[in-house]
Amino acid sequence: MQRIQDRLGVAVGLSALVTNARGEPITRASNLCSFCRLVNSTDKGRARCKAWRVRLAGDVAASGKRLRRLCHAGLAYVAAPVNVGDEVVAVVMVGKAAIGDFGEEEVARVAADLGIDEEELKEAARRVPVWSEKRLREAADLFHSAADALVQLAHSRQELQHKTEELSTIVEFGRAISSTLHVSEVARRALEAVLRLTGATGGSVVMLSEETEVAASVEPEDECPAIPGGELIAALMREARPMHYRDNSADGMGEQGRPVLSVPLNVMGKVTGVLTIAGGEKGASFSDDEARLLSALGTGLALALENARLYESLREYYMNGVRALAAALEAKDEYTRGHSGRVAGWARACARELGLSEAEQEHLYLAGLLHDIGKIGVGEEILLKAGQLTPEERREVESHPVVGARILEPAKFPREVIEAVLYHHEDYAGGGYPEGLRGEKIPLLARIVRVADAYDAMTSDRPYRKGHPHEWAMKELGRLGGEQFDPEVVRAFRAAVRGREGLGSEVDGLSPRQVVSRYIRSQGEPSG
Repeated sequence: MQRIQDRLGVAVGLSALVTNARGEPITRASNLCSFCRLVNSTDKGRARCKAWRVRLAGDVAASGKRLRRLCHAGLAYVAAPVNVGDEVVAVVMVGKAAIGDFGEEEVARVAADLGIDEEELKEAARRVPVWSEKRLREAADLFHSAADALVQLAHSRQELQHKTEELSTIVEFGRAISSTLHVSEVARRALEAVLRLTGATGGSVVMLSEETEVAASVEPEDECPAIPGGELIAALMREARPMHYRDNSADGMGEQGRPVLSVPLNVMGKVTGVLTIAGGEKGASFSDDEARLLSALGTGLALALENARLYESLREYYMNGVRALAAALEAKDEYTRGHSGRVAGWARACARELGLSEAEQEHLYLAGLLHDIGKIGVGEEILLKAGQLTPEERREVESHPVVGARILEPAKFPREVIEAVLYHHEDYAGGGYPEGLRGEKIPLLARIVRVADAYDAMTSDRPYRKGHPHEWAMKELGRLGGEQFDPEVVRAFRAAVRGREGLGSEVDGLSPRQVVSRYIRSQGEPSG
């Protein structure tokens, strides 16, 4: 704008300036004549020019019309507004020309008022161009058209950038809330993201079903929770639109205090929750744009919360199936009662030591609980036999990983769990069963269950022997590392046992039914 203004000023022989609606310069005044330079050479002259410019810009912004005015020194100006929508965002001032003769008496008055040499100012006045009203208006129109085009272009660019940032925000928000399927974690991540975006100091996510549940809440120490009351929730459910209010009064909706914005969360036309933010920047109310953005984010949040709720419901059914399988195994062999739970706890502790993800730890825990489920198909007379097994009996026992995998497959257990159950008797150096896999071809989760299973088997009583001491079992694991066991898994298992991590010490003596129940209760927290 400055470059175009400068070139147009030289081309038409006029001075120009663009200000905002308050008269504050957006561009520098271009093509000043010698008369104006003399006037602005004094502090008083500059002050007079500034005051006159502020008044002119204010009048133009208030009227929304083009105005012609004489400045305090008697020069003619045409000022026109530049609008974006209904708002005046700039004022184009073009002039510093005389309309008709520039009287010597007026020049003398200005010189005396500003303390400028009268003859010098008169000489400068003689060089001021004299323009007709029509010519000045046409020149002003030229400047105004150029400025208006640039402002509209800049505004369109800002709008595009704003839309792009908003879209990026929605995408990032979607990623944040879709990366977990725990209701409370979805709500927490969503609320934290919204607070970062809006600059709000507090907020909440409330879920509505048979009863109201606060899924997440954030508030500073010196502020009360931003949780909408019953009347407001009823209004949101009835009107299904964002609501602005202030929350300092007893009923939670006052005229003063921090600003609050609540938006309904809709799923298929039904309000299933409320997203609320509070404490805008410097106490200012949240804008309509923020309400619109929050509504857009709320649509994604509502779906994510509903998916998480359905997942947790399905997961409960799923874990009930695990409970039933564990109970069936428990009833089969009194000597191994508690074995599956201990293996699951040690395996998860080992996985934690290896840096596996939460999902991998959960899969490993389930695999530990169910690794021997295939023994349901092995006769009790074999499982409880005190003497040496015959080759046929051994083949039947060694079939339990395959049988276990077949039991789990129709129930749609995760592939990682099924593979860990199927291959947990493979030896690291080869020669195990059922397929004789070796090294890294054995799934990692199966290698971990292998070590945990062997440790608990060595330290537990069996029909044919008493359990070995802990120290002896640890030496055996080290001695057989690289042969039966993955050496890296053995190292991690030793570290886990030393740290008494996981459920190892907590599940000693518990039945699989009790261990699964404890596990299900522990999953109430997202970090479970």
